Amino acid sequence: MPTRRSLLFMLALLLAAPSVLADAGGPADPVRVALQLSDHDPIRQSMVLSVANNLVNHYGADHVDVEVVAFGPGLTLLRDTSQFAQRVTALSESQGVRFSYCEITVDSMEQREGQRPRLLPVAQATPSGAVRIIDLVAEGYTHIAP
Repeated sequence: MPTRRSLLFMLALLLAAPSVLADAGGPADPVRVALQLSDHDPIRQSMVLSVANNLVNHYGADHVDVEVVAFGPGLTLLRDTSQFAQRVTALSESQGVRFSYCEITVDSMEQREGQRPRLLPVAQATPSGAVRIIDLVAEGYTHIAP
């Protein structure tokens, strides 16, 4: 028959096990990050892609959920003619980073340019970039705007 002391010790071990396992193999729940891109500057765009890549490399693809939300001038990152098209596609296809773009921005660009911008196939539409970030934050994502 176990003693009261040994039962308390086993209970303490059981209570500590989830945190010990999480520390050993990464976070128990994925780290969730919403990266905002609302800038046309290539340096800023490259930085956002680097941050996304660094997050995946640090936490591991199975332990991080990253979404880049592009709107306003930042939408140029997701054009099929973007200088970063290959990086965006690689981050999406091999690292699981999601890219979303603002439909309001696309509509504005279409009015201004006379045709709808051609975007990378890995990018997904969202009605509003700002609203998407607010929704992601409400779901527990950390908002970063490098």
